[in-house]
Amino acid sequence: MEMGENWQVNAPWAQLVVSTKVPDKLFKSALEMTDKIYEDVNRDSAGNLLAGQIKNEYFITEEKLIKAGLMKYFIEMSSKYWQTVLNNGNLWQYCDTKFEHGPHGFNYVARIVSAWTVHQFENEYNPIHGHTSCKISAVMSLKFPEKINPPVKEHLAGLDGALIFSGMGNADEWCTVPVMKCGASNTGWLHLFPSSLQHLVYPFGGKGERRSLSFNADIISQKQMDSIALHEKLKQENEKKEI
Repeated sequence: MEMGENWQVNAPWAQLVVSTKVPDKLFKSALEMTDKIYEDVNRDSAGNLLAGQIKNEYFITEEKLIKAGLMKYFIEMSSKYWQTVLNNGNLWQYCDTKFEHGPHGFNYVARIVSAWTVHQFENEYNPIHGHTSCKISAVMSLKFPEKINPPVKEHLAGLDGALIFSGMGNADEWCTVPVMKCGASNTGWLHLFPSSLQHLVYPFGGKGERRSLSFNADIISQKQMDSIALHEKLKQENEKKEI
């Protein structure tokens, strides 16, 4: 996929945050999938492994992502994001020596390592945090409350329920955008960013649900990907023999 329209690169603190509008068909599919997960009594809670003070957080299986048509899209967007990163100066040369298994120039593949859905309600919040065991993280905004309570202080309007990416702060006089805010107007958008980039979600007051779908992706060499595929194939063959 070539870079062009519908690919907004935001880099107020050097770390690249890329935002892209999700195709309507996939957005609808994501809503339907997360509706079913939320209603499933056997859903797999992710709360114990996540930072949020949020009750309803659930893992999304690889099978569900594939069935919804989201796996291919997430892999494509992660690969495109990494291409954007590598084209930022000579970063690919640094990565080539930094990471043992890749990306080794532009010979890389993206791999989704985990995905989950977050159903946030009144007074719940996600404290500032980063992600580990991956190189790329992403958040898709699926729902935002139609009406939330007004803020106590007018000058803080627009923060409640918003996803905030926190950068270097006012590190120097040229840092004009220390934070990036994603609120109600970002429903239907996917944001990709370095897994180590600190981010948080403010609580909100009032009825309604703020819903998002998150995933982590790794970037590895094609050689390592082939090795993983071979390992999985042998594992499945051994399981069949045991049956």
